[in-house]
Amino acid sequence: MSIRDPEKLSEVLSDPKRLAKAFSRHTYGMLAWVDLFGDKLKTIKELDNKLVVTKVIADNAKHAKLFSDRARELGEVPETYKPPEIGQKIYDILETYDNTFDDFAYAWGSLIHFSALLSLYHSVADPKSQQVIEQVQDDVIGHLNYLEVYFETNADTPEKRERTQEIINIADEIYADREDEEIKWYAA
Repeated sequence: MSIRDPEKLSEVLSDPKRLAKAFSRHTYGMLAWVDLFGDKLKTIKELDNKLVVTKVIADNAKHAKLFSDRARELGEVPETYKPPEIGQKIYDILETYDNTFDDFAYAWGSLIHFSALLSLYHSVADPKSQQVIEQVQDDVIGHLNYLEVYFETNADTPEKRERTQEIINIADEIYADREDEEIKWYAA
């Protein structure tokens, strides 16, 4: 997955006040995923998938709380964050998918990108922020591992593998576009 300008993003976020803005942004995003997957939960019939989605919902709520608390400690007010148009598009795209396979492929692409962001954040963060990031990273690794196994099993035809990659690419592009916008906001 792409972070188009990791050096610039690292430079900008090396200021704890700016990293607090990133935490606010992710608080918003995590709560959006809680709501979106919460709405989709009733349509998921397979019990294993339902259990995974409930864990993703709970973990995103937990991560939102961790990031929100840390953003406040660094002087940011997370509730004031409003996503740019490109940021809102991320959630709008997820809403268009109407089956677990597509939802999970989009989540996989999102988590691959988020994992890269967390590593970057960790590299520039103060020790207390690093501890928060590490808690989130542990869960993200677990979610990524589950999705990798899910797609090894369920992307069992060339068409399904192509569909998976297509959706991952959509997530990659939209998240990279968002980083381009957010870096301007962090620096402002």
